[in-house]
Amino acid sequence: MKSKIEFLGEKYKSLVESDFMSFDEVVLLKNTMGVYVIYNHLKEIIYVGNTNKFNVRFGTDLKHESTHTLVMKFIKFAHFEDRYQVVDYLKTKCAMKIEICDSKREAEALEGIAIYCMNPYFNKE
Repeated sequence: MKSKIEFLGEKYKSLVESDFMSFDEVVLLKNTMGVYVIYNHLKEIIYVGNTNKFNVRFGTDLKHESTHTLVMKFIKFAHFEDRYQVVDYLKTKCAMKIEICDSKREAEALEGIAIYCMNPYFNKE
């Protein structure tokens, strides 16, 4: 039987090695829970997060700066004017990697490990 840390290590490796997905592909993942990594147009890791539903996070949450910290951070630290510019940037210039998780606790643990290991820019603030 695998230990929890071995299991999370395998999940982290799977996340890192997964294929890039577009914003629109991630929106199609209805009622799917997991961890996502956002890469900028230079393929640098800029944010790691977890969600209970990818379609809600990428379909609704990121479109409202009042409901998602990433949008607020883009506006504050990357000098975007509003949420529309942020969402356009995410849709047209960024790529995502995801790892599906079976529980919120698993997603939170994997997110914590990914943030620690990847040290993304927008998770520092």
